[in-house]
Amino acid sequence: MEWVSRIFEVTGQTLYEAGFWVVLGLVAAGLVHVLVPREWLVRHLGGRGFGSVLKAAILGAPLPLCSCSVLPAALALRGKGAGRGAVVSFLISTPETGVDSIAVTWALMGPVMAVVRPVAAVVTAMAAGFLEVVRDKGHAGIEKNEPACPLCQSDTCWHVAPGHRWRRFWRFIIFEMGDELGPTLALGLVLAGAVMVLVPDNFFEVYLGNRWISMLVMLAVGLPLYVCATASTPLAAALVAKGLGPGAALVFLLVGPATNVATMLTVGRMLGKVSAVLYVGTIAVMSLACGAVLEMAVGAGGIGGTPKEIHEIMPAWLYGAGAILLSGYLTLAVGRWVYRKLSRRGPCCDTQMG
Repeated sequence: MEWVSRIFEVTGQTLYEAGFWVVLGLVAAGLVHVLVPREWLVRHLGGRGFGSVLKAAILGAPLPLCSCSVLPAALALRGKGAGRGAVVSFLISTPETGVDSIAVTWALMGPVMAVVRPVAAVVTAMAAGFLEVVRDKGHAGIEKNEPACPLCQSDTCWHVAPGHRWRRFWRFIIFEMGDELGPTLALGLVLAGAVMVLVPDNFFEVYLGNRWISMLVMLAVGLPLYVCATASTPLAAALVAKGLGPGAALVFLLVGPATNVATMLTVGRMLGKVSAVLYVGTIAVMSLACGAVLEMAVGAGGIGGTPKEIHEIMPAWLYGAGAILLSGYLTLAVGRWVYRKLSRRGPCCDTQMG
């Protein structure tokens, strides 16, 4: 079982390279959470024109919310009178990127992708939002009396936090983001290690030699998949290392976090079936367009890997400390996930027996 130990070795190396940056991204995400209240977003993004679309795309990009947890905020915007354009723009830019995922992208895929990824997310969000503004014929926002999140039927999805700001900060990082990000990030790191060990070098060049076809394959894989922006990064980096083109990797990084069955159904209920079709279609077309531009821009030279100059300047102990902190963080998150699953199964079984 040599390959098993090799997978854990590669996973540990990826953890070492990304740990400091993930921790840094989590701290930044916590600061955004405590300093940018939901009411502020509603107040500034509650418009109905092209300006609100632009603001929704730019302000949504750094927020550390995945495609599920962004839904309550989007529903609040709609309920306060925001047009379809602003809501759709916010729904796309927010899960596709964030301060935490940008930090991890820099660590694992280099500065080029760390810049291109949020720019492509904002451009995609603006394109979808502008389409909705054009077709929004004066429909008023609808006040929502139902629970904020239609998926969990809860008003606390946004996590109504305690009054103390720094208690909110630590609670958000350790528990709320841990529950949301931890299990998928741990799975993403392990899958990245498995890809690095089990997939032959230049696999995609041999079996998907046409990079334009590989973008279509990544589109088909990413559309139904639920994976958050941060957790998708190690997997994308591993695929690039095995020969996947940077354009195809960008398609996966844009489509995976923004589209999944739950989000599509929610968009359909909130904005209508036509908006849901435009939502998915715009993401697909724009991700392919951005991937094609990246392919033509970087050519065969690629996007570069981990920036070695930063690894050489920054002390090794800092990366070691980051790896230790992230290991403990993921262990706690996975442990909480297992506990919740087991606790949920017990009452369910008792109810069925009764």
